[in-house]
Amino acid sequence: MELKDIIKEENCVFKKTQLLNDKPLSYCPGCGHGVVHRILLEVLEELGIDEQTIGIAPVGCAVMAYEFMEIDMQEAAHGRAPALATGIKRV
Repeated sequence: MELKDIIKEENCVFKKTQLLNDKPLSYCPGCGHGVVHRILLEVLEELGIDEQTIGIAPVGCAVMAYEFMEIDMQEAAHGRAPALATGIKRV
């Protein structure tokens, strides 16, 4: 058995979601933000709702989330992420 016999689409167990771009994450090692981003984007891709999704980047460590995600994003002022999300949903 050769490598070309193993590397096939039907043998793929895990692949990177297309919604997470290739820019290196700026989070501290081990913080978990990158894992959360990946899982969230995998779910959006699996459900097929990435075109209907608007992410909110809060102030703090995740303020640069819009740099890593291939979805529409809006940055919120400190403590205003829920209010911004509510306003976007209502519009």
